[in-house]
This record gives sequence, C-alpha cells and structure tokens, in this order.
Amino acid sequence: MIGPWEAQIEGSLAGTDSTLRVVVPKLRLTLDLDQPLPLAGAGGSAPGAAADASAMATPSIDFPPMVKSLRVDGGELVVKRGGQTRTVSWHAEFSQVRAGVWQGAFTAAGEGIGLTAPVTYEADKRTWRVPALAAQLDLARWSALVLAGLLPKDDAWTCAGSANLEAAISWTPDGLDGTAAARMHGGAATNSDSTISATGIEAEIRLVSLARLASEPAQHITVQALTAGKIRLTDLAIDVTLIARNRIAVQVAAQTFGGRLRVESFEFDPAVPNVRLALEMDEIGAQGLLALFPDAPQGTGTLVGRVPLSYIDGRVGLGEGRLGLKRGTMGRIRFHHPGLFTQAWSAWLPGRKLLGQIEAGQEELLVNELSIALHPAGSAAAHSAEIRVTGVPADHPHQGPFTFDFNVNVPLEGFMNLGLKQNMRFNFQ
Repeated sequence: MIGPWEAQIEGSLAGTDSTLRVVVPKLRLTLDLDQPLPLAGAGGSAPGAAADASAMATPSIDFPPMVKSLRVDGGELVVKRGGQTRTVSWHAEFSQVRAGVWQGAFTAAGEGIGLTAPVTYEADKRTWRVPALAAQLDLARWSALVLAGLLPKDDAWTCAGSANLEAAISWTPDGLDGTAAARMHGGAATNSDSTISATGIEAEIRLVSLARLASEPAQHITVQALTAGKIRLTDLAIDVTLIARNRIAVQVAAQTFGGRLRVESFEFDPAVPNVRLALEMDEIGAQGLLALFPDAPQGTGTLVGRVPLSYIDGRVGLGEGRLGLKRGTMGRIRFHHPGLFTQAWSAWLPGRKLLGQIEAGQEELLVNELSIALHPAGSAAAHSAEIRVTGVPADHPHQGPFTFDFNVNVPLEGFMNLGLKQNMRFNFQ
C-alpha cells in the first residue's frame, strides 16, 4: 500500500535547456506480510497459485526527458506481521545520466536494520540492476517478522544474533534474478515455553539464482546446542542445498545421548514439509533413548543402529529399522513391571522367584544381547516391534542366562513422549 505522499517539482524552463527535478518530501509504503504479495504468477498461473517473486511486474520511471533527477527525502516503510509493526526510514536519489538511463542509490535505516543499494535503471529495457546490495539485520528486533515462515507456527519465539545479506540483482520484464550471500552470526532461538531452544547458530548460504531460489551445493550451518523437549543435540553440522523453490536437500550430523547421530541426506518441499529420513546411530546411550518411552524399562548400554523416521502432517512415525546393543559390550536393564514374566509361570517352576525380583526392579539384568526390529504400520510384519533381551541377573550371574522375546502390536511411536507439543507444524510460505 502506498500513501500518504507529497511531491514537488523544481527546475528552470529555458527552451531546449529546460530541466526539472522531482522531490518527494514524504512517501510512506506499507508492507503487510500477513497478506499475499501483489505478484503475478509465473507462466500465467491461475489465481490463488503460489506467488513467484521472479514474476513480479517490473516498476518503471516514465518521466519526460526534461526531468533530470528524482529524490525521496522522507520515505517510510511500515512492515506488519502478526500484530507487530516496524518502521524503517529510507532515502532515494536518482539522476538521468543519459536519455532513459537513471543511476542513483537507495538507503534505509531503522532500529536493528540498515541497507544500501546502488541502482541503475534502463527505461527502454525496463531493467533495474542492483550490483551490490548490502543489508544488516538484528534478529532480536526483526525475527518475528522475517523468520516467521521458518519456525513452527502457533508459538512465540525469542531470537538473537545478527544477519547480513549481500546481493547482486537484476530485474527485467522476464523476472527477478541474481545472486546472494546470507550470513547469520551468534544466532539463538527459544520458543515461549522453552521446550525448544537453539544456541550458537552460525550459517552462510550462497544463492546462485534468485529466480530458481537455488544455492551452491552443501551450504553449511552449525548449531552449538539444540534442545527439543527431552532431546538435546550438540555440535550440529547441517548441510543444505537449495535445488529449486520446491526442493531442498539436507544432511545432518550431531552428538546426542553420549554418541553420534547422522541423518542421511533427504529432500523435501518447503511448501509441504512432509519428510522421510533415516537416522544412523553410533554409540548412543540407552539411558537417554529409553527415557523417551515412559513405560519402558530403565537401562544403560551403548546402542547402534539405523532407524527410518517420517514427519507427515505434524506426526512422527517410525519405519523399517533395527537398533541394538553394540557388539562386544554389556548393558544393564531394570524392569518395573511386576507380573511381566511370572504371570504365566507356575509357582513351583524353578527360577520363578528370581524372575519376580527382576520384573519388579529388585534386581537388574546384566545384558549381552539387546535387539529391536522396527516395522512401520501397514508392513507385512505381524508386529510393529520385535524385541529380544538376553542376560543374567546382575547379583546372581551364575543363574541364567535368560532370553526374553517381546512383540509390540501397536505403533511404537505411540509410546514416545518427546516433551513437545503435539502436531507441531511449520509454514514456509
């Protein structure tokens, strides 16, 4: 939205040497990020189709030749989103260096924001060029407006850090294109109830095409620590490749539960952020992993395995995978489920008393085999999980070994408690 605005014309009239200057002492622009931008859909998209910034109608300066300069002294840009408002003061000055060719500069400044951009406009080609745009942003002041599409919806976020953007842009009747480099330093984010927080975020993303929203391969993001409910990841290394507007490839490595976690490379559409990925776990501590399942036994040990994971329509699901005790190591399990083993045993059978102590948590089980086979819903397997535990009583190692086989007949993810809100959703649009 444009307005209010004022303009005045200055100059001299002297035949062929007549010159005019347009001075705009007041011009306010309002950008409401909660409303669709007035963009034209690429390739004649139907109304309601996703907006494409590369297809925005090119603005023009169509002054007569005698107008030699244009200056905006009192520009204001009002940015709105989610009930919040920020105001930026801006200044622009252009001169017609030769017939139909304008050159000048645009500058903007406000609380936590700054921008400079030299500009050239060629009227006959309706082409704008910005060879060296530079912008700085304080995320503590601006994150609620500019990062809203990158964070889960329906929550308030507190952010910190600084962001810098350098870009070279051309804007022609064929669309918007160019290159850009975006950097974040000292980034941090925390949601309203502190169940999700990230600290020490450093990032650099180099875009090779603004039109395609494509980046160089494997752009690097590091996060010192990320806490999501009961899960804490440290030393995150994230490689991101923006392939196209609707295609992003990601690969992740991190430390968690005393071991290493790697997310194999996966792709997703940011407009429909449903993902399928695979977690490779190496020397993960059983104690932290079992804590995600409130009804599971307590235990210690070193686990390895591969677990496919899906995030579809805000829900987490497990795929066909396997997890188990690292070969050559021992673990400990303490059950807290009276009757788990003995309810089907006759009282006179040998070992029943000892099993009763194990199932009630009075004695730990020293384990040399723990294997978990996972099966997704709809698979040919008869159970969602098959668990085998082999070990001896920790205080009576000469009795046993005992082997226990468990079949889980309902989706195992239904037992998980990640300590997060249910149906968390993202909105990248």
